[in-house]
Amino acid sequence: MRPFFLLPRALLRLSLLLLLLPALPAQAGNISFNLSITGDRLTLSNQGDSPAFAPRVLRLLDGGHWETLQPPAGEQAPRELKPQAQYQLTWPERAPPANTASPETLRPVMVRFFDQAGAGFGQISFFNQPQPASDDLTLDAGYVDGRLRIGSPKNPAIKATWLLWAQEEGIAALSGPVTATRPQPDALRIEWGPGSGAQNLDLGQGMPVAFLLHETAQGLRSQVVPTGRVQGRQQRTAWLNLAAQFRSAALVALLAGLALLAWHLGTRRKHSISTNP
Repeated sequence: MRPFFLLPRALLRLSLLLLLLPALPAQAGNISFNLSITGDRLTLSNQGDSPAFAPRVLRLLDGGHWETLQPPAGEQAPRELKPQAQYQLTWPERAPPANTASPETLRPVMVRFFDQAGAGFGQISFFNQPQPASDDLTLDAGYVDGRLRIGSPKNPAIKATWLLWAQEEGIAALSGPVTATRPQPDALRIEWGPGSGAQNLDLGQGMPVAFLLHETAQGLRSQVVPTGRVQGRQQRTAWLNLAAQFRSAALVALLAGLALLAWHLGTRRKHSISTNP
């Protein structure tokens, strides 16, 4: 009698497991930050639900160079910034740029970090929010075949455009050999003139969000170019995207198990009838 009871019990466990499979979470965590400045201190807070590893904060200087901020003397940068944790850095005082069209006047900052999978990412924000570009100052810009394409302006009011982005390779870099981390490139200033053509730029395989700051007589105007990757899937490994196939295979296995159980019960009943007059 013991084998007869073991088989249905095992199939019951299998059935419960297969029913739970579709409910297992497969979403990557969220990492977002809050930044504040008090005197010569900048405070970085992890507002997400996942840790950020090796966080760095950079600020944009006049001329387009990204300066890495340092922790106060005697302190070390954290290897891991857990959710709701804070990290303080020094914010050295600088004289205001002479050129009012300098992007430094907006006080852009970039937070660079690694997620739990080891992929590097960056987020850009502005302490002085730029005014959005009006429709007549908006350029035709977007990702084409993995590269950012910026069309030349039709409005002569745009004399030049600053391009700010956080270099990202995303999870694509995890599939290849380990290489040295590529440094964050400087912001790029594109000068427009008669006959200027479209710009095609490589911002990394992660195709990050890009900020265009147009220089006009009225000041800088901001245009945001969305990421070129599929939202919500960049940080998902390949096997997580096969959830539908796994569920189909699990259903087939369950049906096969039920058929085996029915055959087993039928065979046992037939055997009982033939041995009992």
